[in-house]
Amino acid sequence: MTGLQRQAGGVSSLHCTTWPYLYPTQASFLQSRRKWFLCRSLSSQAVFSQLVGIPLLSPDRHPGHLKTETKIGSMADLRQLMDNEVLMAFTSYATIILTKMMFMSSATAFQRITNKVFANPEDCAGFGKGENAKKFVRTDEKVERVRRAHLNDLENIVPFLGIGLLYSLSGPDLSTALMHFRIFVGARIYHTIAYLTPLPQPNRGLAFFVGYGVTLSMAYRLLRSRLYL
Repeated sequence: MTGLQRQAGGVSSLHCTTWPYLYPTQASFLQSRRKWFLCRSLSSQAVFSQLVGIPLLSPDRHPGHLKTETKIGSMADLRQLMDNEVLMAFTSYATIILTKMMFMSSATAFQRITNKVFANPEDCAGFGKGENAKKFVRTDEKVERVRRAHLNDLENIVPFLGIGLLYSLSGPDLSTALMHFRIFVGARIYHTIAYLTPLPQPNRGLAFFVGYGVTLSMAYRLLRSRLYL
């Protein structure tokens, strides 16, 4: 008795007339016709499946059902991602800091209109024409101060978003992650207040280095726990 025959004796003796459920398509069946005849002699679906290397498909596991199961699995993965408390906390604080950065664009526009300072001749068409309009195309310290604060936000918030996202997905402790997020957001808000007021140094400098240090701390913890070099 061969090994396949012994194996066939140990499985349930289902007749191989159920072969249409083994192959979703006609082409795959034709390619394995010879192996199917061998399976018929052994009278075992399990041995046949082992020979051709294709898992059994029962009548209730139509290919359409497999697609549905794949979609359900993807939804389960998304739900698991949404249950990540650290990631949800990062999303909340990232939204706050991005909204604050958007405010800087509005603050720049407000300063330009209030002080009648524009970067392009067409922007000041409502205040004069020709040579008279050119006097509004100039620089102003108040406008430049807001622009510099906005630029500083871009230089610090963009790295925070990238590193913070990776850090959130690395499975850190929730309390530690919240400490990083809160300190960074607080430091950036205080930096903007110190820049626009303006407050004397080292207020702005301390706020900058605190936020910068938070991003470096997350990068260090991420590399220490997930270093694949």
